[in-house]
Amino acid sequence: MKRRSFLTSVAGATAGAAALRPKKAGAAKKKGMFADAPLRFSLPPGWFKGSFEEKLDQIAELGVPGYEILGPSMDPVEMKRLGDERGLQLSCIGGAGAIEPGHMVRAEDHDKVEQHFRERVVMAKTLGCKVVIGLTGNVVEGLTDDQMMQNSITCLKRLAPIAEENDIVIVMEALNVLVNHPGYFLTRTDQTMALLDAVGSPNVKMCYDIYHQQITEGNLIRNIGKNIERIGHFHVGDNPGRQEPGTGEINYKNVFKVIYNEGYAKGKYDGFVTFECGNSRDTDRALQRILECVDWA
Repeated sequence: MKRRSFLTSVAGATAGAAALRPKKAGAAKKKGMFADAPLRFSLPPGWFKGSFEEKLDQIAELGVPGYEILGPSMDPVEMKRLGDERGLQLSCIGGAGAIEPGHMVRAEDHDKVEQHFRERVVMAKTLGCKVVIGLTGNVVEGLTDDQMMQNSITCLKRLAPIAEENDIVIVMEALNVLVNHPGYFLTRTDQTMALLDAVGSPNVKMCYDIYHQQITEGNLIRNIGKNIERIGHFHVGDNPGRQEPGTGEINYKNVFKVIYNEGYAKGKYDGFVTFECGNSRDTDRALQRILECVDWA
């Protein structure tokens, strides 16, 4: 199957989806243009028009298993019901720390970080969501990097047993400070892995945001392959612009391929790959571009 086989209209793409590779042996046949996609994709409802229910309908019709809203505001019981009816799982929510001064990096904030996390754990379990984003917070004037790292370790050691008891994974997200989040503390992959090593919990991993890490350090394929077992969630966006793959400089075909080969194929990663980005022109074109990135023939 060549790349052009996927460049039909979205309405007619279902027939071509069977050619997406690699296929899962023995898996029940699904419908939708992403039914045989090799990665567990999650889409933002904001890409679609209509009511919330109609947006979920459109995601489900694509054969995508997940959707993501980091700050859900509707009743979680009702939201879970609507997702379950369509065979969709909420892939991740926010809930441990924030992109603000302090939080994990400041010891005085740890009580409020823990309290908020406990509340989000209750929400996550009600929603059937097993992944919660962790954010260290922004740097605090007067504290050294070593002090802020130690404070973040101390905070996560408080949160980790709560996550373990509730079958929740905290995924620490590194963000770029060059474009989007000036002053944020956790930025690099090696820095994140040092944090995870010091905490030492299987329920504290990294949210690898491909957009942010391309801006901060590049070296995407090597860093993903080397650390795949300690990555608990992926966020997707191209650079520059934070739009869908195929709109910027990142070779998403090769990036998705390493996630599959080093993660899914080897049993080292089974989580979601979520499109936390906009779409540059319209959703139909964005979906076609994503299909191009998983056509590995």
